[in-house]
Amino acid sequence: MKKYYDSLSKALFLYNFSIRSRLILYFLFLVLLPTTIISVTIYNKSAGIITRNMNTSIENNFNLVQDNLARRFEAINQSMTALYLNSEFADLISSNRPADSTGIINELAALSKILEDFPANGTSGNSFVPMLYMLNRPEYTQYNFSRRVFNIDLITLKPWYLSIPAKADFAVVGLSSLDSRFTLKFAKRLFGIRHVQLPYVGLLTADIPVAEFGTLLEHYKPTPGSKVYIADRAGTIAISPEPTLIGQNIAAQDYYSKLSLATDLTGSTGNPGNPGNPQHLSALHSFRHSIGSEEMLVSYKTLENTGWTILSFSPVRELNGELVSFRRVMYVVIVICMLVSFLMALLLSENISAPIRKFIQSMSHAESGNFNIPIRYRRKDEFSYLFNRYNKLLQQIKALIDKLYVTELRKKEAELQMLQAQINPHFLYNTLDSINWIAINHDIPEISSMVTSLSDFFRYSLSKGRNIIPLRDELRQVESYLQIQQFRFQDRLHYELEETDPALAEECLVVKLSLQPLVENALIHGIQQRRGTGTIRIRVEQTQELLSISVFDDGAGADPARLNQLLTDPQPGNQSYGIRNVHMRIRQFFGESYGIRYYDNTEDGCGLLAVIRFPVVTTWNEVSEDVNDDRSG
Repeated sequence: MKKYYDSLSKALFLYNFSIRSRLILYFLFLVLLPTTIISVTIYNKSAGIITRNMNTSIENNFNLVQDNLARRFEAINQSMTALYLNSEFADLISSNRPADSTGIINELAALSKILEDFPANGTSGNSFVPMLYMLNRPEYTQYNFSRRVFNIDLITLKPWYLSIPAKADFAVVGLSSLDSRFTLKFAKRLFGIRHVQLPYVGLLTADIPVAEFGTLLEHYKPTPGSKVYIADRAGTIAISPEPTLIGQNIAAQDYYSKLSLATDLTGSTGNPGNPGNPQHLSALHSFRHSIGSEEMLVSYKTLENTGWTILSFSPVRELNGELVSFRRVMYVVIVICMLVSFLMALLLSENISAPIRKFIQSMSHAESGNFNIPIRYRRKDEFSYLFNRYNKLLQQIKALIDKLYVTELRKKEAELQMLQAQINPHFLYNTLDSINWIAINHDIPEISSMVTSLSDFFRYSLSKGRNIIPLRDELRQVESYLQIQQFRFQDRLHYELEETDPALAEECLVVKLSLQPLVENALIHGIQQRRGTGTIRIRVEQTQELLSISVFDDGAGADPARLNQLLTDPQPGNQSYGIRNVHMRIRQFFGESYGIRYYDNTEDGCGLLAVIRFPVVTTWNEVSEDVNDDRSG
């Protein structure tokens, strides 16, 4: 087969054309197949229009059902509120608990009479059966001559009572039964509105026959053969035009799991009657499912206030109509187009994949370290240009590897020299230590103190080669520096290191040699340029995740704006090189948000204030994470 395609391709002289030209020639054959494109386009367009119209119609019907239910529920709420606000009723439930049995009986009789006399249709037009469950009235059970008033202990363990939201004033409880017929139960919490403390006194419920809601759904069926009903959170059918369906639980039906899955994919959490994201749950969802021998379009929408679900089952044959027969013809045409296209794809893939396989083979050799096997390709197309460049790249890589090998050898030599040079700091410490002991033996404490400060200064400056050191070491290093400078300036220099939290100085990490250049700058350009004694103060502060080190001096002062500009100037020259170096190192380790900033010294009234800002980090890993976050950002 491969030889056949090769000979056919050579006969057509296709190898002398570019890949772009070959693709154009191959796909010219697709022009001969307009039937496929037209058929698919018309079918998809028709199916899309039908689906959109169908979904729009179903969604409009669902919205009408939802609005109608909302109005009816609100009317029921108003009816219960009207009963609640009845002056005699409000006085009875707001009064204190009767002290004797006579008072209990009178209260029970009065409440029962009010409920019995309440209009059977309430104020909403629905058949209204109110019932009252009073708090802390166990005697009601003993003197139970009322069908409407009970002690609340009678229902405290009922699942429907426990499911009422804690802060809900009015709630739709769900399907219930009364006098051997199904009803919808509604509940309203009651408070003693005539009482000063407004205590919770009981629960008012209303039962309305489900049959009064069933006719609502009959008018909103998408097709004559459709079925529409409403299920509660547990999957029990609460409202349906067909009385035989009321009370049946559909949670065990196989399509019910698809309801849950479809809702999960759009942002809810589990049961379609368990609201997760209201914006997704209140939208219309549809899928196809076979019920018995009939393929149905199952559409559903969750009611926002109750969490109940409106479901519609519509036969697909009634929705599609002539689209089914057109689809069969389209399938035949598409199959033919697929066969022809498959043969063309075989030819095209072989024509393109052969050079690619050769390219992959060459790359495998290069991966193993063999760069002396170039790709030989005789065709005149884009692959020829690619392989020529690839061959040149292999030569460059080989030359770079040879060069890198020499560089690594030199690097090893430099590392060896650096290890040898590390002997010098130890020699310096030993020499300074010897000078210190000579000064002690000759009773010259000034020399001993100065040599000790100098030794500490170099020890903290080197810090065993680390760039990030504890704040404690940085403060000791600058204190050693100031002690050395005080021997030089005598009474002209006074310095203060304000007390720092020991835990903060021990745990926080800073960039090494970030504070000493600022102190040196304050000493040379500030204190040394003024008359009399000058003061340098160092203060460490922590605010949330920010560590600030402030260097105050009351010297000659400078322009803070000019100094801040020098820190970020791309061509600063030789001015403030040391301070700029510290600023860049801090930003390199911790990010662009940190570094040095100059201000006027408002506390002392003259001089300059330099502030270094670090993030509060306690481990080297945190330093690395700050650098990575800043670079990725």
